[in-house]
Amino acid sequence: MTTPLLPILAGERPPQGFYEKTVVWALQIVGKLYGTIQRTRAVLYKKGLLSAYTAPCPIISIGNITVGGTGKTPTVIWLAKYFQNKGRKVGVVSRGYRQQSKADVTIVADPDKIITTTPQAADEAVLIAQKLPGVTVITGPNRCKTIGVATQQYGCNLIIMDDAFQHMQVKRDFDLVLLDCNAPFSNGHILPGGLLRENPLALNRCDGVIITRADNLQKLKHTQDLLSQIVPNKKSCAALHKPTNWRKISQTGAKHPATMPIDGFTNIPVLAFCGIAKPESFYATLDRLEISIMDFSSYSDHHIFDKNNIEQLLKKAAALNAQALLCTEKDAVKIQEILSDLPIYALAMELYFPNISPWLQKQLEAI
Repeated sequence: MTTPLLPILAGERPPQGFYEKTVVWALQIVGKLYGTIQRTRAVLYKKGLLSAYTAPCPIISIGNITVGGTGKTPTVIWLAKYFQNKGRKVGVVSRGYRQQSKADVTIVADPDKIITTTPQAADEAVLIAQKLPGVTVITGPNRCKTIGVATQQYGCNLIIMDDAFQHMQVKRDFDLVLLDCNAPFSNGHILPGGLLRENPLALNRCDGVIITRADNLQKLKHTQDLLSQIVPNKKSCAALHKPTNWRKISQTGAKHPATMPIDGFTNIPVLAFCGIAKPESFYATLDRLEISIMDFSSYSDHHIFDKNNIEQLLKKAAALNAQALLCTEKDAVKIQEILSDLPIYALAMELYFPNISPWLQKQLEAI
C-alpha cells in the first residue's frame, strides 16, 4: 500500500487539515461497513450456516488482523521446522499473493526439490521452500483444493496455512494470530479507514497470539495491556525476529565469501534496499547492527526486481563508494543471480522465542 495517508492509517500521526480529516472520516465509514460484513460472515461460520471444510490431517493457521508484515513467514518456517524435527510430513499452503501463475494449484516445492520460482510463484512461498527442504509448498486460491493435493498426492500429515485467519472456509486445529509489537492495531480502524482487516474483537476466534518484533519491553507491555483490554485472558507469547547471517546472492567470485557473520558489515558503508511491507523494520535492524547506510531505497511490497533496478542500485552504490548492497531474504528470491563487482547480500532472519510460553509448547505437543 503506497499512499500519503498511510502514516495516518497506520496510526503514526493524526489527520491534519480539512482534506485529510474529511477523506479519513469517509474511509472510516466504509471501514465500519466492511467490518460489519466481516463480523456477519464470522457469525455465519460459527453457527454452521456457512460450511467449513474438514481436512484429513491437523491444520495450523497463521494469520493476522492487520495489513502488512507481522512476521508470518518466519513463523511458518519456525513451526514447519518444529514439526519436521518430530518426523511429521509438513505441507505449507497459501493463496500465492501476487504470483503470476493463474493455475488452481501451483506446486512451489515437493519433498525433493523446488519446482516453481518467482515470479510465477509468490515470493513468500519460494522463500519458505528455500528454507525448508523436504516440505511441500503449494499455492492457489482454493485452500481446500491445495490441502487436498498436499495430503493426497504428497502424503502430508500436517498442514500449515499461511495468512489464513480470515479464511474461515477451512476448519483448523490451532489458530495463531500475529501482532506486530510496534503497531498492533494500526489506528484502530478497519480497511480502508485503517490497516485492520477486521475488528480486534475477532481475536476471540483464535487460540493464541504471538507478539512479534518484541524487542522493546515498553512497547511489549503496551501491546500486552491493549490485548488484555480487548480480549481478556487471551493467551499470548512474545517473539523476536533474530538476524542470523548474510548470504551472498550475486556472482562476484571467491573475493567475497558466500556467507558473512551477522556482524560482518558493522561500520562498513553499504547501500540497502528492500521491497517489503515494513521497510522501516529492515532499516532498524541494520541500524542496530551498526551498519553505515549510505543510501536506503524502498520499493513497494512484493516488488519484482528487474535488471534495470539492480543496475541502477549498483551504479548508485559505486557512486557512494559503498562496499556492498544489502537486502532482505524476501527480496533475494526475486533477484536473478547477476555478475557484479560489488557483492549483494541478503539478511537471513529467524523467529526466536526468548521464553516460549508453556501454553504454546503444550498446544504444539498436542497436535
